[in-house]
Amino acid sequence: MAATGGNGGRWAVLLGLAFIGALGLAVLILWPGLQPADRSPSGAPLPLPPGPTARQAEQAVREAARDWQPDASLSSLSAHWQWARGKWSAQTVWTVHFYSPSSGRLAVFLVEVGRVRMLREAISPYPMPTFAEDRWKVDSLQALEGWWAGGGADFLARQPNAEVTLQLKPASPADNRPVWVVTAVAGRQVQTVTLSGVDGKPMP
Repeated sequence: MAATGGNGGRWAVLLGLAFIGALGLAVLILWPGLQPADRSPSGAPLPLPPGPTARQAEQAVREAARDWQPDASLSSLSAHWQWARGKWSAQTVWTVHFYSPSSGRLAVFLVEVGRVRMLREAISPYPMPTFAEDRWKVDSLQALEGWWAGGGADFLARQPNAEVTLQLKPASPADNRPVWVVTAVAGRQVQTVTLSGVDGKPMP
């Protein structure tokens, strides 16, 4: 009888361990936020999006912009990505705005790998602010890394599917310092981080 009781105890322990293991697996399956593939813990390296950087896009479109208007000045650059389960959805496509003070016209260019094209150009209803290009020192990858370290990684860890927009623009109509604005959106959750385009430091 004693031997039978010992075997029964061991079986009870084994069944208990198996139940705990199955419960843990079920939690991982039913709670996507806990799955390792979805986690982007703070401190992990940022998976960089493929395609040209903002600086490379500006250099690629510069000649076309000057052919359009000799006094074309850079007004803004922006790119948009879908983040899904730990990676970016597609190649980077930059939307680049140039403004001509002498003509009052605005041109919009698209820049992607190996291709530059003008999307549209028209008279601007008001003077467009442009930023001091000689003060632009921080490229898009450094801006994304600053956002990632400043809360972007934590946001994407909580929201494994999100849209991320990166824009370089003047600080304000009266301030021509370049600034980076990174906006991440997932449902009703929105995170915005503003970084200096001069030194990469966070801005209020």
